[in-house]
Amino acid sequence: MRNLFLTGASGCLGHYVLERLAQQRDPEFPERPAYHLYVLVRNPSRLRLPLERLPAPITLVHGDLLRIREHAALLRQMHGLIHMAAAWGDPSLAWAVNVTHTLELFQLLDPQRCQQVIYFSTASLLNQALEPLAIAGQAGTDYIRSKYEMLLRRQESCFWPDRLLTLYPTLLFGGSPHHPYSHITAGLKDVLRWLDLIRFLRVDASFHFIHAADVAEMVAYWVAHPPGGGDWVLGNPPLSLDECVEQVCAYLKKRIYFRLPLPIGFLRRLAFLFGVRLSEWDEYCLRHRHFVYHPALSPAALGLPCRFPTVASLLEAYL
Repeated sequence: MRNLFLTGASGCLGHYVLERLAQQRDPEFPERPAYHLYVLVRNPSRLRLPLERLPAPITLVHGDLLRIREHAALLRQMHGLIHMAAAWGDPSLAWAVNVTHTLELFQLLDPQRCQQVIYFSTASLLNQALEPLAIAGQAGTDYIRSKYEMLLRRQESCFWPDRLLTLYPTLLFGGSPHHPYSHITAGLKDVLRWLDLIRFLRVDASFHFIHAADVAEMVAYWVAHPPGGGDWVLGNPPLSLDECVEQVCAYLKKRIYFRLPLPIGFLRRLAFLFGVRLSEWDEYCLRHRHFVYHPALSPAALGLPCRFPTVASLLEAYL
């Protein structure tokens, strides 16, 4: 049985990954779980999963990334790491968690024992060719700039490049009574209240999305079949914003009689009227509205079933 160490399990994505890995069976002894899961958690009450019903042994490791050195002896017993923890909001905390103590976490692993590190970043750091986007490191939020710094400093880890797999999720959906809702999922119903207006507007923009359950399925596959190092953006095939609105309207049986183009200049004026000051990063995102990556992976690319491949499948789950 392999020992896996998980961070960030109290978040939306972390819940799905923890649950999926706990269900994995040992290929040589199918009656046994494949992993012993060690879960770093600051507040166990934030875990909504019924851990006692999951088939794998799960050990809660009380603490946080700021004090990760306290668990140095345990970390040297790990065969793999899935690092999903991140911080935002507080600039000093974001840099400490997303850079300083992430590097420390990697350094505390035993390179002779640990065969794989899976590290979650964000697709906002990359251009369409999956190259680091310089403006993200210069003008992004503290979260984005700290993640960009970590992207550049990965090579300080002995696991880079051959055993460090970096994953870049796109727009992440997820949530249920046993899983926290992602930020975008939590705001979905609020956005749909404006659908009667939005359906008559046309905006030149495009994006990918993916559900946390589908990300967890891919993580389970890569843990069982380590691909080595690399960089992979996670997302279903790209979707234009207009196509997205059309699919939502089709699902809700709302007709679109006409569509008017929404000039980006109007959005700037609207921000000015409401006293919203657009940052350099905001301006960049307004000018570059096609958040599309080549390639972007979904479970289908790995020959796996995809639970949420379409907008309709999301709406069916959350409306």
